[in-house]
Amino acid sequence: MIQTKHNEMDSSLSSSQPARAMPRVGLSVPSPREVMHRHGVVVVVASLLGLSVILTPAGRDRLQGWVRVVDGALSPTSADSVFTALPTSLTPEQARTARWIAKRHRVSRGATEQIVAAAFETAKLMRLDPYLLLAVISVESGFNPLAESRVGAKGLMQVIPEVHKEKFDSHGGVNAALHPWANIQAGAAVLREYLDRFKSVEAALLAYVGAGPTGVSDYPSKVIGIRDRLRAASQGRVLAQFDGDPTAPQAIRALTSSAL
Repeated sequence: MIQTKHNEMDSSLSSSQPARAMPRVGLSVPSPREVMHRHGVVVVVASLLGLSVILTPAGRDRLQGWVRVVDGALSPTSADSVFTALPTSLTPEQARTARWIAKRHRVSRGATEQIVAAAFETAKLMRLDPYLLLAVISVESGFNPLAESRVGAKGLMQVIPEVHKEKFDSHGGVNAALHPWANIQAGAAVLREYLDRFKSVEAALLAYVGAGPTGVSDYPSKVIGIRDRLRAASQGRVLAQFDGDPTAPQAIRALTSSAL
C-alpha cells in the first residue's frame, strides 16, 4: 500500500515537471555576421592589397608578368615564348655559354639555355654580337626576366617602355615589356639604333645606360669585360680576374669600335 502511494507520488511529480532538453551534439556554424566581425580586418586588408596590385600600373605589369610566366609553364609548347619552347639545337659554344651564365647567376639551366638561344637568334637578325647582348643582360638584370628599376626600366635588358614604346609595337604594346622574348628584341633594337648613330660600342653602351655618348661611366668596361668572359667560356676557357672583382677579366681588351 505504501509502495503504491510512493509510485503514485513519483508519477504525479514527473508529470508536473517539464522534460529536460537533450544536449545537442555537433559543430556550431558561425553566421556570416560573426565571420565578418571576427575576420573583417583581415578581409579588408587583403582586399586593399589586391586592389593596390590591380589598380596601379606597376602592380598590373608585375601581376601580368607573373601570370605570363606561370601560363608559359602550364600551357603547351609555343614557339614564340622563350620559356615554353626549349631549344633543341644549341651549338657546343652556346651550351657552354649557357652553363657559365647559369652557374654565375644561379639561374636554372633550362631558362638560361632558352635566353641564350633567343639572344643568338635576335643578334643574328639585328647584326649584333650575341655575347655583347648577353653581357648587357648580365649587367642590367642578372638574367631576371621580371626585374624592374625605380625609374621604370623592365625585364632582362631593362628597357623603359614609356621611352621606347615603338619597340614593343610588334609584340602587342608595352604590356609585353616583361615578356623575355619581347624584351630581348626591344633592347637589341635600342642597342642597334645607338650603334648606328654613334658608330662605336662604347658610345652605344653609354647611350644605352643613359649617360649619353660622351658621358663618363664604367658601364661600358663592365659590359665589355663580361662579354670577353662569355666568349672565353664559350671556348671552354676562363679569363683571370682582378683581385676583389669577380666579374672583370684581368686584362680587358682595349675598347674598340668593333661591330655589334
